[in-house]
Amino acid sequence: AVLPIGRKALEYFRRRGTPILGEGYASLEDFSMSDCAAVGRALAESFREGKFRSVTLVYTGYLSMLSQSPLTLSLLPLSPKGEEKKRQGVGAVTLFEPSEAAVLDAIMPEYLSGLIYGAVCESYTSELAARRNAMDSATKNAEDMIENLSLQYNRARQSAITQEITEIIGGSG
Repeated sequence: AVLPIGRKALEYFRRRGTPILGEGYASLEDFSMSDCAAVGRALAESFREGKFRSVTLVYTGYLSMLSQSPLTLSLLPLSPKGEEKKRQGVGAVTLFEPSEAAVLDAIMPEYLSGLIYGAVCESYTSELAARRNAMDSATKNAEDMIENLSLQYNRARQSAITQEITEIIGGSG
């Protein structure tokens, strides 16, 4: 199942008959930090309840004004990066108060909402960059077309004037 954010994503998954978790986020422009917090809480709760085995974020990454790329980020389950160090005897044991589960339950929605917000911002930036590039290309193509049509018009006009002058000279003799 997917939770599409943005109109294009929603339409894409609807056409393919993919199960959709919610259709309330069809506008990427209106997607706010509070929406990210709500999505983060819902995903964390559903994952904790066992409704999902994993949560993956798929978004458009902004590389430059001319380059955007699809990216994926695995959000849940968390994979501790320091696990290898602990097994090798490097690193201290961390104690959690009140418990590890309670701490994770408290910070997990915030963590997810931050990652989602970052991905949404990056996707929106990518969309705007792509639109700007498309508009630049359209403007350049229109300028080239105007230049070519002006050249053709001026040649046709010059040819007509030359023809008239030739007729006038030919008729006077």
